[in-house]
Amino acid sequence: DLRVRRAIAHALNAQEIVDGAMFGYGTPIGTHFAPHHPAYVDLKGLYPHDPEKAKALLAEAGFPNGFKATLKLPPPTYARRGGEVIQAQMAKVGIELELIPVEWAQWLDQVFRNKDFDLTIVSHTEPMDIGIYTRPDYYFLYQNPGFNAIIETLNVTTNPKQRYALMGAAQAVIAQDAVNGYLFQLAKLGIWNSNLSGLWENSPVQANDLTEVSWK
Repeated sequence: DLRVRRAIAHALNAQEIVDGAMFGYGTPIGTHFAPHHPAYVDLKGLYPHDPEKAKALLAEAGFPNGFKATLKLPPPTYARRGGEVIQAQMAKVGIELELIPVEWAQWLDQVFRNKDFDLTIVSHTEPMDIGIYTRPDYYFLYQNPGFNAIIETLNVTTNPKQRYALMGAAQAVIAQDAVNGYLFQLAKLGIWNSNLSGLWENSPVQANDLTEVSWK
């Protein structure tokens, strides 16, 4: 029910999750796209944190007293600590979450493959993967012909300006549909000895490239 998804979006407070689970390191987002990309559209204001609005939407959807659900949490800190913050946020609008910690093998089997979950939290770190929303058997279980048409056009478009416009349109559709509760982009933190040289200060990948690293 779109009203329930939008209620959850209004109940979430991404900055509070960043502060509580990630010690303030993270960039709140409003859609499934990297905020540093030139085609990113800032849609955080689409569902501002508003518990009363969330309650009204839940009542409209037939849940005036909220409901119970499970939230499956894979091992990373953003999920385990973030899940506790989300649990508290949902409780304020009447959604009682049971936190279920799972290992990665369990998450892949239960959530990703078999879609056996109510809610989950996970980081999507693959670049430019907004096209996954077109897959009917993906664990999001999202189907929108209009969105699919945008991605199909994007895949055959080469003009950068037109591509960015299509990427923006795609971001808007999934945000309006509240397919997921979009939270934040993870920060990549690195600490190393000042006598080392060759490490990237702002590495664009998750791993550290050591091929050019040496002692000064």
